[in-house]
Amino acid sequence: MEGTQKTTSSRLTLWSIWLLALLPLVGAVLAYGLQLPVTSGSINQGELLEPVRPLSHWGGDADRFTGHWTLVLKGDGQCDSDCEQQLERMRSVHDALGRDADRVRVQTVQAPAVPSLGSGIWLVDPYGNLVLHYTREQLGEPLLQDLKRLLKISKVG
Repeated sequence: MEGTQKTTSSRLTLWSIWLLALLPLVGAVLAYGLQLPVTSGSINQGELLEPVRPLSHWGGDADRFTGHWTLVLKGDGQCDSDCEQQLERMRSVHDALGRDADRVRVQTVQAPAVPSLGSGIWLVDPYGNLVLHYTREQLGEPLLQDLKRLLKISKVG
């Protein structure tokens, strides 16, 4: 009689553990199947361009913007003192990348050169696609965090 109670208690414990382990899986399947809005899945600080704009669509020069990641500062005309400060901050972000700094280039583009780009900071991937856009206020820590995460994951460039 005592052995039967132990067996029943052991089985109850075993099934409780299995049920507890399966609950997250069942919840995930239900969330996926019912398309519940669990999270946006986006952790980037800049505006992700969906779909990306290939080199041929935004008018960049293939020699300047392929083979490496490029941070592009789009100016409205001649580079004045404000533009120079922005460029210096971009170079500081570039230097803060450490050993990955050689994978990224910093460039400026003026309004007539690439008319299809709006002002701000643009991130171009090694294939020449525009990937992310940042406002000038996001220049600094938000840009640095995104670049570090991107370069850690990316095997190209």
